[in-house]
Parts: sequence; structure tokens; C-alpha cells
Amino acid sequence: MLSIGLSEILLIAVVAIVIVGPERLPHVMRELGRYYGQLRRAADELRRAFVLEADRQDAEDRYAKLQDRRRVAVEARKKAMESAGKGAVVHAADLPDPDPTAVDKEVKAPEPLPEPEVASDDMTAEEVTP
Repeated sequence: MLSIGLSEILLIAVVAIVIVGPERLPHVMRELGRYYGQLRRAADELRRAFVLEADRQDAEDRYAKLQDRRRVAVEARKKAMESAGKGAVVHAADLPDPDPTAVDKEVKAPEPLPEPEVASDDMTAEEVTP
């Protein structure tokens, strides 16, 4: 940002001592430090507000695109269902999603896993390991 060298810093310090005076210089430096801290906090808060607003706007845009895609998909499904009733060929991609609450009676529940063997105190490690 600023390229201030040692000579410029010394010149600023000398001018500050001459203008403010050595007695009031610590008080003035503390006040300047407080003002600088307040300025940094305000800048950070403003930056954070801009980032949050940009994220919110991006989320709204993505949500609107998602809603448009859903609307197009629903319309395509309705159109496919209507044309299927007229004897037209329907592709699997055009069919609606199956009802997730429907239960297929042919599907069996998975069989439970066998119980693991537990080594007893009198068994050795070789007897337990297959």
C-alpha cells in the first residue's frame, strides 16, 4: 500500500513532536490508535455486509434457477403422461419419479449378518483368526 521508509517515519515523528509537544504526544497517539481501530472495525463490518449481501443474492439466483428447472421438469412429465395416454412412446427420462412411499411387495428385506465369533479366555489368537 504505502511505501514509507525509515527516513519518512522519522520525519513524521519529529514533526509530530514539534507540533503536538512531547507532553501531549502519548495522549494524541492513543487517540489516533483508537480512531484507527474504529475505522478498521467499520471497514471490516462493511466488507462483511457486502459479502453477506452477495452471498444472499447468489443464493436467490440459484434458487430461482432451481425452481425454473423444477417447473420445466414438471411440465415435461405432465406432457409425457398426457402423450402416454394417447399411445405415444414415453422414454424413462420423461416419466415422473416413483412414489417413495409406495412399497414394492416383491422386495425382500436383507438377511441379517451372522454374529461375530467372540474369543473366550482360553482360546489363543491363532484359534480365533481364520
